[in-house]
Amino acid sequence: MKVLYIDTTTADLVVAVIEQNKITDVSQRAMGVKHSETLCNKVAEALAEAGVGFDCFDAYACALGPGSFTGIRIGISTIKGYCTAIERPYIEVNSLEAIARSAFCGKIGRAVIDAGNGYYYFDGNVTLPYVIPYDDVTAVNAGSASGACDYLDGAVEIICQKYADNDFSKTLSPIYIRKSQAEITRENLLKNK
Repeated sequence: MKVLYIDTTTADLVVAVIEQNKITDVSQRAMGVKHSETLCNKVAEALAEAGVGFDCFDAYACALGPGSFTGIRIGISTIKGYCTAIERPYIEVNSLEAIARSAFCGKIGRAVIDAGNGYYYFDGNVTLPYVIPYDDVTAVNAGSASGACDYLDGAVEIICQKYADNDFSKTLSPIYIRKSQAEITRENLLKNK
C-alpha cells in the first residue's frame, strides 16, 4: 500500500506518503492561508523524500473537513487532479474522526475544531457533526487540535483501515457544517436591500 495524503483544512499543511511501515511526513505547521502557494512544492518534496513518483501510488487520500472552506476546496481539487491524471481511487478522511482516533485526543472519542467566529465544529458521537459556541460546556472535555499536524496519526489509521476494506470514494465531497462567512454576508446584504 502506497497512499499520498493531504490535509489543507486547518492552518497546518499536511502532506504525507503513507506506506506499509513507513510515513514520509513533510507537513508544515501554521501556514495560515498559503496552502495554494505551497501545496504542490510540498507534494514534490514528499515524493522526493519517499523516492516515489505519482504512478507508484495505489490511492490518494484527502481530508474533507470540516475546516477552512477554501482549504477544503484546495485539497479536494488537488487530489482530484492527481487522480484524474493517474486514475487512482480516493480515500476520504473526516477531520473530526481523525482527531477522535488520534493519540492527541486519547480515549475521549469526541473532537472539536475551531470554526472561527465564536464557534467550534463538534463531533459528540452523533451521526453528523454540528456547530457549538465557544462557551458550550460540551466542548470542555473534547479533544481540540490546533492544527492537522496534531492528528496525522488518526488520519493514517483511517486511511489504512479504509484501504484494507477497499472503502474508496467516488466523489470526494466536502464536509461543510455551516454556511461560509461569504454566504452569510451575501444573505445579510440581500436581506437589507
